[in-house]
Amino acid sequence: MGFLPSPGLPWIAGLSLLPFFLQFLGLSLGEVLGQGLCGSALGVSELEAVKYGLVNEYYLYGQLFLALLALKVTYALVLMALRFMYPEKDPPFAPLVWKVGVGLSLVLLLLFLATRTLPLPFSTPLGPALLSPAPLDPLSVMMVLPEPFLLGLYLRYRP
Repeated sequence: MGFLPSPGLPWIAGLSLLPFFLQFLGLSLGEVLGQGLCGSALGVSELEAVKYGLVNEYYLYGQLFLALLALKVTYALVLMALRFMYPEKDPPFAPLVWKVGVGLSLVLLLLFLATRTLPLPFSTPLGPALLSPAPLDPLSVMMVLPEPFLLGLYLRYRP
């Protein structure tokens, strides 16, 4: 059994979509769960970002995670379309599709760990500066929690 017709593909697609949909909880339950990966990567509210002139930096990390989540959603939809196009066996480009999925998951996981543990660089009119690492909020942890399981599925159903 190949990668695309495997029984794990719906789980892979579902776990790839999950962080994107969990981000919407940050809009309604932001006070309780936090703003998630795309909300406030710097740990400040939008009001504080405008007040202290951090708007560009605030949006940079949030937009980076938003673009990554959009790529993961696109990948999941492409996986489902490929499943309908190749229901019985893998196409010749299945290893490339697998590598893209692994790469997206690793980038999300590593970017999350980097923004939560390392100082965040940004530029000011006076030159480059570093902000403290972004705080861990429950929603961000919930959004990244499926990634190790997703990587396990990728390893199990490797083409």
